[in-house]
Amino acid sequence: MSTHAKKIVDELCNYLGYDFDSPMCKELHEHVQNCPECRAYIESIKKTVKICQTVYKVEPLPEEVKQELLRKLQQKKHPSPKTAK
Repeated sequence: MSTHAKKIVDELCNYLGYDFDSPMCKELHEHVQNCPECRAYIESIKKTVKICQTVYKVEPLPEEVKQELLRKLQQKKHPSPKTAK
């Protein structure tokens, strides 16, 4: 099994709440090692994640936009008292 496939299986085990050394994870590692269909599936997951990372790449806000947004949020959170006329 490739190092990347092993990492994906480890992450899957972790996500499901299994210890990497648990019988379930060991069985999963062994299965993926001997199953071309599962290896192909893991590769498709890898490609999907890579595509999502490039498509949904988040650019940081410019500092002035960030400061203005924070200022507006503070105004909403603590509005100035209205004066009665």
